[in-house]
Amino acid sequence: MEYQQTAEILNDLATINRERAKAYEEASFLNFIFNLELRGSFALLANQSRQNSYSLRQFLEQMQSHFPVSKKPLPQLSFGDLYNQWKEMGVSFSGPNIYDMLKSSEQGEEAIQVIYTRAIEQLPAGDLQYLLETQLRGLQTSHSIVKGILNQPQKMPQRMKKSI
Repeated sequence: MEYQQTAEILNDLATINRERAKAYEEASFLNFIFNLELRGSFALLANQSRQNSYSLRQFLEQMQSHFPVSKKPLPQLSFGDLYNQWKEMGVSFSGPNIYDMLKSSEQGEEAIQVIYTRAIEQLPAGDLQYLLETQLRGLQTSHSIVKGILNQPQKMPQRMKKSI
């Protein structure tokens, strides 16, 4: 696979992870979320995406050191196919109440898994594919966490139970 294509995939996934982290950070600070466990879960999901983004950027930097490109990486001015597909999915990780936010988060978790699967399919076997598969497994666990909260209304905050 060509360096440019791989760099595009890494940049897109890093950007998607940064957006996911920002969305979960914002969600954890919303005034209508009084449940500390839920806030903590959102903070962990945001941290997971920050770590994913960091690992992807680190891999890209290591990859750049093996190719005689420019010495300083240029800022990403355009996005690739994966990022555009992500945007077309209309993922928001938000909602007017906790239930809608969790439903939106569940859809977002499903969408990011689709994007990761597409990225993995485009890559040859090797270290990068292994990294993405490892991150995908973590994202699958995150999806299970969000789904678990949705499927156990007795553990949801009182305000959420009333909206179901």
